[in-house]
Parts: sequence; C-alpha cells; structure tokens
Amino acid sequence: MKIGKKRFLTGLLVSSLIVAATGATTAQAAGKRVAFFVSDLSNVFHQSQAVEAKRYGKEKYDAEVVVFDGKADSAVMTQNVDQVAAGAFDGASLHIWDAEAAKPGVKEALGEKIAMTSFFSPLADTGIPTARSDEAGVSFEMGAQMAKAWKKAHPNKPIVMVQLGWPNHTEVNSGRTAPFAKGVLSVDPKAENLGALDSSKGQEAAKQIIVDLLTQRPEVNLIYSEASNLTVGTMAGLSQLGRGRFDNGKPLTEIVASVDFDSVEFDLVYDPNSSLKVSMGLPPVETARGRIDLIMDVIKGSVAANASPAKEFFYKAYTVSYWSMPKDTAKTWLADQFGG
Repeated sequence: MKIGKKRFLTGLLVSSLIVAATGATTAQAAGKRVAFFVSDLSNVFHQSQAVEAKRYGKEKYDAEVVVFDGKADSAVMTQNVDQVAAGAFDGASLHIWDAEAAKPGVKEALGEKIAMTSFFSPLADTGIPTARSDEAGVSFEMGAQMAKAWKKAHPNKPIVMVQLGWPNHTEVNSGRTAPFAKGVLSVDPKAENLGALDSSKGQEAAKQIIVDLLTQRPEVNLIYSEASNLTVGTMAGLSQLGRGRFDNGKPLTEIVASVDFDSVEFDLVYDPNSSLKVSMGLPPVETARGRIDLIMDVIKGSVAANASPAKEFFYKAYTVSYWSMPKDTAKTWLADQFGG
C-alpha cells in the first residue's frame, strides 16, 4: 500500500514526539537521589527489600537509593526523616512507626519540594501516597483454611480463635486481625473470637500471653500470630504447654498462622507434625520495586505529592499454606524473594 508523503511525515512527527516524551520521562527520574526507609535492617524481609531497592532503582531509573535503618526504634525513624530534608534528597520512601512525631519533618521536606511516600501506613494527615501490601485477602484466606481444617479434624469441637498483635494499630487491624476473623466466620459463623491481644512488646511477651491464655482457656484452637517474631514466642509457649502439635497433617491441639514467611517458618509450615500451617508471604523484591516505582512516579509528577485522604497503592501478598501451596513452590518463592 502506498503512503503519501504528507501522511508519512505526520506519522514520523507523532512517533518522534512519543519517543521524545518517553525520553523526557526517563530523564526526569535519572540521577535522582532517593532515601529508602526500613523499620529494622536486622529483619531478613527488610534486608532483601533494601538490596532490591538499591539494585532496581539504579537499573530502572539510574537513581541512587540510600537505605535508612530505623533500628526498630520510632525515635531513630523520626531522626532519619530530619536527615532527608538536610541531605539533598529528591525523594524518600518512608517506613515510620510514630506518624505524629515524624509529621513536622515530612511537612518540612514537602515544603522544600522533596517527594515523600509512606510504606504500610498513611502518615498522619500529610496526605502523602502510601504503599501497602494487599494483606487483607491473605488473612481472610488463612482464616478460612484453618477453620475448614479444624472442622474436618474435629467436627464436634467448637472453634475458639485469638489474634496476637497490635489491637490499636489501624492498618494491622484492617489487613490482618479483622479479615482473619471474617475468614474463620465465613466457614463457621458460630466460632468464638477472643479478639486481638496486645503483643507489641515482642517475642517474649507473645510467649507469656500464650502460656497465660491457654492455661485459662485451653479450648483455644485457632491462633493468628501477626508477625514472625511473635510467632517464635507463640510456638515456644505452645511447646512449653505440650501443645503446638499435629499428627501427620492432622491438628491435635490448635492451628497457627503467621506473617512474614521465611526459611525458618518454611520448616515448620511443611512439617506435618507442627501446628504452624499457614503464613502470609510478603515479597521483599516485589514490595521494593513497588515502593521505588511509586516514589519515582511522585518525583515525575504522574502521582500527586499529596491528597486528602492519602491515596493508597497495594502490592501482592501470598498465602503460603501446607494445604494449598506445594512445598517445592514455597521453596522456589523463598529463593526468588530472599536468595539462596
């Protein structure tokens, strides 16, 4: 088919404009300096996130990504925010525990046209975009699977569930506590829910809570331990009581769910004699890429610097389950996300 000269030149001009626009967008992100916050760099999830953020930021955007370790201390995280405003950064992807304490530093940075985003929780009323893992669907699925497995093994023993975590934390409640209970109740509407018990003091607190609770209420049989460090304490408490046991895939005493699936939990989830049987897989590689893409979109202007309410962007989480994810698939997932 013959193309007229005028039509050819018009098409060439349009193509040139598209290429130029794409180049301009890439150039906007190139050479930028971005702060990437993690709450605790001793955690393997955050270690993998940090490594991937640096690699991905450089490869895709030619950006320098500088990792800030919050050291599991809200005061350190707040101090790190102050360093962003003073450190010649173009943007920062924050992970903050005390939003109100960090808010003045965030507002100062926004005033200096530094792009800011938050990870996991919206940051007070700053309105900056928030990156979150899509946890609610996984929590619901884990609750439903656990309820089905318990009822199949013990049809005449009523379900009594409990959660160990942060009862006053909005995002933990919306992503973990509430949807887990809904998942259980979707299978057994008569299940008793003891609610979320405050385990914010960590592993040893979780252990003592489990020991005290199950001494008073031995009929508890579904436990959602809402972070991997809490699960270490939960399983230790169960062991101390002679519980935490399955018999070749059949629950004897209870079923436990966790969050932050890793190589330690892999051994327990796929042990047919352990009561830890499901865990939320939060993918550090995909999460890091999502966080970097979001802060770069803000820098480029394709996502607004702030909004009311803050706009949330969700990234995939995984249901790692003895019943629904083959062991080899879980092993491959771990290798892809954490290396090894």
